Amino acid sequence: MSAIPKPVLVNVPVDDVERGLGFYQAFLGMPLARSLSYEISYHGPVSSDGILLTVNQRRFPGESMTVYFHVADLDAALKTVAEYGGEVTAGPYDLPLPKQIKPEFQEQFRDSPFYRGDAGDSMGRGASVADADGNRFGLVQFSEWAHATFRLGEYATPVTAEQLVDQSIALNRKVPPPSEIFQE
Repeated sequence: MSAIPKPVLVNVPVDDVERGLGFYQAFLGMPLARSLSYEISYHGPVSSDGILLTVNQRRFPGESMTVYFHVADLDAALKTVAEYGGEVTAGPYDLPLPKQIKPEFQEQFRDSPFYRGDAGDSMGRGASVADADGNRFGLVQFSEWAHATFRLGEYATPVTAEQLVDQSIALNRKVPPPSEIFQE
C-alpha cells in the first residue's frame, strides 16, 4: 500500500505573511518555523504522520490552499495526470536548499530525531497540477534523506488492513441513486 500517494504538505498562500503567520500560529497553538527555501515561508507539523502546514506569500492572484501529495516517481505520476485529463500547471521543478544556508541546515539537521544521513542539495522535485475539473493540487518526490521527516518509504505507516476492509465494505454497499438518497 506504500504506492498510494500520501498528503505531505498543506500550503497556505497569504497576502500578508506576518498576519497569516500570526493567524495560523494562534489557530494551531504553536509557533511555525522559517522554512529553508528561496521564498519566505513558515512550517509546522499538523500530524504525527509527517504532514506539514506551510504559510507563505501568495505567488499569483487566486492562488488557493494546495495539498501536496508525495509520489515515488514524479514523472510517472505526471503522465497519469495527463492520461486522465489533468494538466501540469507548473513544473516539474527542483526543490533546492539555498546555497547560503545549506551548511548551517546540514549541521542542524544532524540534531534532528529524523536524521538518517546527510542532507543533499535538494529536497527533491515537485509540480503543480490540476485534475480534469480544474481542481489544483501538488505532487512532490522527496529526496531519500527527507523521507524520515515526512514518514515516507520505510518510515511510513501504510494504510491498515482495517482501513482496507472498511473501504471494501463501502465499495460493496448498495447505495440508491443520488436523487433517491434524501427522499422519505
